Amino acid sequence: ALGGIDIIKDDHGIANQAICPFEARVEACSEAVAKANAATGRKTLYCPTVTGPADQLIRRAERARDLGAGGLLLSPLVAGLDSMRAVSEATGLPVIAHPALSGVFFSSADHGIAPECLLGTIMRLAGADMVVFPGFGGRFPVGRDTCAKISQALRAELSFLAPAFPMPAGGMTLERLSELLDVFGKDVVFLIGSALYERSPDLVANARYFRSLVL
Repeated sequence: ALGGIDIIKDDHGIANQAICPFEARVEACSEAVAKANAATGRKTLYCPTVTGPADQLIRRAERARDLGAGGLLLSPLVAGLDSMRAVSEATGLPVIAHPALSGVFFSSADHGIAPECLLGTIMRLAGADMVVFPGFGGRFPVGRDTCAKISQALRAELSFLAPAFPMPAGGMTLERLSELLDVFGKDVVFLIGSALYERSPDLVANARYFRSLVL
């Protein structure tokens, strides 16, 4: 947040494990981001993972909001597609949809649902504000054309629905940002993880460098 990152999210696999209990984690991260925002004057959003048991989902989302979260991360194919609408209406916070389990729908061209339909149109219809999907050239076998189609589906005119932000992920590197901008444009959220740590030991400087590449 001190380096100018706009959105900071939990890993989708972090829920309420003993090593990272939900409430303590969300409180600590929210406080850290709020402190950074006070120092920079920016409005970085912290989006914790709220995927969990169905009977705890709304309570967990509301608690995250009350602790200072600026958005929520959900795996809707795990928690149920309508979970996004439910937590959005309960909290008023933007929702990031994670694609966990989506690969079974389009790992083969012979069956399933086209990626641009599932991760684009359907996620928008279900209430996603941002959608994580595997980016081309990373660690997932997804092509450039497929990514472009997902991105287009997320931003295309669709009745009364607002566009959703594409969020390509999975092995994104700083060196490839120019190539990625050519495909996705600037109405996009680049999900950069380990690449931010690899450039140097100074994470704040790395984040500022990343920001300079996309502005």
